[in-house]
Amino acid sequence: MKHLIQLSIASLFTAALFSGAFTQTPAKQKLNVAILIFDGVQIIDYTGPYEVLGSRGRRNVYTVAENADPITTNMGMKVIPNYTFANQPKPDIIVLPGGGNIQTGEKGRGVGAQLENQNVINWIKENAKDAKYVMSVCNGAFFLAKAGLLENLPATTTAGFISSLPKFSPTTKPVYDKRFVDNGKIITTAGLSAGIDGALHLREKLDGPRSAKATALGIEYNWQPDSDYTRASLADVKLPNNLGNVLTSASEPIDMKGDRRDWEEKWVIPTGMSATDMLASIEKEWSGEKGWSKTGADKSRTKWKFTDDSGQTWNGWATAEPASETGKLLVSFGITADKKKAGE
Repeated sequence: MKHLIQLSIASLFTAALFSGAFTQTPAKQKLNVAILIFDGVQIIDYTGPYEVLGSRGRRNVYTVAENADPITTNMGMKVIPNYTFANQPKPDIIVLPGGGNIQTGEKGRGVGAQLENQNVINWIKENAKDAKYVMSVCNGAFFLAKAGLLENLPATTTAGFISSLPKFSPTTKPVYDKRFVDNGKIITTAGLSAGIDGALHLREKLDGPRSAKATALGIEYNWQPDSDYTRASLADVKLPNNLGNVLTSASEPIDMKGDRRDWEEKWVIPTGMSATDMLASIEKEWSGEKGWSKTGADKSRTKWKFTDDSGQTWNGWATAEPASETGKLLVSFGITADKKKAGE
């Protein structure tokens, strides 16, 4: 009789298993994270978020490109995309890194070239509709602007291009002093390493603050979510953009220091120019920069004034003198904010 009871209990248990009474809850499906890559993409822009969002295997992170051909990053790294637009898993999260210039027609490289690629813009528009989150890094924000996803939103991007953001999206308000800006679904980050901050913030939204802190600790990153350190907020971004025409790739930085109201940097420039000719060249470049006007000069220094969009007046200057090595010049640039804004 005892054996019959045991057999009956065993039979009932087996039947319950097959009927689903003891079926375990299926494991939660991982979110798909699609990271766009393209020729000229900035390496840290996509690898930083890849590391953060993919750690501990919490999500299915993959790179995606327009086609399956290897892409060449801005520094020459060759990368084979995991998927193409045609065969990708449907993304729940999209990361749009930056790279290169934002000017269109960049011979197929960088963000600028991709802004002219309607296949890329269409992919962003179509996949962003159902995505849970869309995050840009650096000048990847211009992808969002071109796709119409930054309308009436505050946003940030890398320092060198942040002032151009309203030209692409007139209703967008640039944010200069945040490493990332969260609009709920749409997140933008400042340049380069700020993509790690944005990804950690996204990790916090997905997994909670403890997971984000543990991830930052694991990658040995000093994450400060409330940090207002950004390159776009430093005074050096007020210097003329076309100084790049003076500073060649052979120029060597000697010192750079300052804060939000003062900046000074020194360079050694290999050149056949005299110090006087160098100052004349600098003045030519500065005179072509909107808003800048010359206020004075002598043999070794040129002085300028500039009023930015907020009404703040800045005093800029440049000096040039022979360096210790023959054929080189020591060139310094500086800028200081007036104590009062223009008109006060």
